[in-house]
Amino acid sequence: MIGPTNLSLRNRLLLPREEFRDTVVGVAFFCSFALVAAVAIVTRQNSPIMGTQRIGGIVEDVATMPLNPKGSVGHGLYYRYEVRLHDGNALVFIDGEVETPHMIGSEVSIEQQHRNNGTSTYRLLND
Repeated sequence: MIGPTNLSLRNRLLLPREEFRDTVVGVAFFCSFALVAAVAIVTRQNSPIMGTQRIGGIVEDVATMPLNPKGSVGHGLYYRYEVRLHDGNALVFIDGEVETPHMIGSEVSIEQQHRNNGTSTYRLLND
């Protein structure tokens, strides 16, 4: 049987602090790294459009997005098109509106937007 200890209340409160010091330090470092990564993502500036180009492509696949409509209540449904571009034969994914569906194998007009950071984004044109 354990009897009364001679530790004061202050010393009893310091014991858990000593035991879990390494854990607290580890969690604090982990949280700080996660916070730094989140700040970098949130503060990233959107690259402005430097120029546009009209190109064509052929729809190879169509999917309704989101895949699970119940999981995204309040977010509208849209189509995600997989389009093979005529220039360079590249395959790109483009989101489109539900009101203007395009069939697989159909020809579509696309606006290629050249960004300041060297990337390109694509937008379906309603012809």
